[in-house]
Amino acid sequence: MTRNVVDIAVYQSDSLAYLKSLRAHGAKSLMVKLTEGTTYLNAKASNQITRGLKIFETVGVYHYFQGRGTAEAAYFLAWVKKFGLDKSTVLAIDVEDPSLVYNPTAQVNAFLKYLIKHGYTHVIVYGPGSWFGSRIHRGVLVDKHIWPAAYQVSQPGVADANAWQYTDNWKGLHVDGSLDFDGSLSGIGTHKTNTKPKKATYLQSAKQVKARTSITRYRDKTFRKPVDKFPKGQIFDVKHVIRYGKITRLKLSNGLYITSNTNYVKRIK
Repeated sequence: MTRNVVDIAVYQSDSLAYLKSLRAHGAKSLMVKLTEGTTYLNAKASNQITRGLKIFETVGVYHYFQGRGTAEAAYFLAWVKKFGLDKSTVLAIDVEDPSLVYNPTAQVNAFLKYLIKHGYTHVIVYGPGSWFGSRIHRGVLVDKHIWPAAYQVSQPGVADANAWQYTDNWKGLHVDGSLDFDGSLSGIGTHKTNTKPKKATYLQSAKQVKARTSITRYRDKTFRKPVDKFPKGQIFDVKHVIRYGKITRLKLSNGLYITSNTNYVKRIK
């Protein structure tokens, strides 16, 4: 079952009232920024974690990555242990800093390996959706669980994402909101290290499809020019199934484009 997860940092409150308001609006789990680099500690983390554990079903923590794999993992894990977080806790690495080398995958792996070696196997990699496949090579990550961020679109844009941060203003509360598809972000469910993601499938032929989720229509097959959004259950008439690299896109009868990913659309005819 998909779960709502919010993530907070020093910019958000650490009060019980604030955290209770997030829970009341439907957030099941909480992710707290704990550390950054090898010197920064979120000054509100202690209260946010301690109080969060009283309110949310699960609380995880994340580290903002600056490129020093093992050193940053050691710093992060030291604080994880100081706060008494056990090995069932979800630990995330936030890979988005503009100063990082173009392909930081090797250092991300060093970070993950350190955590896994010390028994913390519930790990997940966060980053901009556009980085996965270009800058972060998921295929060679030592743990394949990912949490891409992509706003103002109807889907993560990354095949088989485990979670998706889809807004930076969840419920109008000025906090990042995510959907946890399989329990990898909330820590609910089975999480196996070194598992390969399920391969996405794309329609090869179709005349009409039905939306399984909300769907965005685009002016171009690259999906860089969104036009509008339709809800789950919407029927689309397809003019052509076109090739786009190794996958396909659906060109509609009105000339706009939508995804052909079978996670998001179902062929009717």
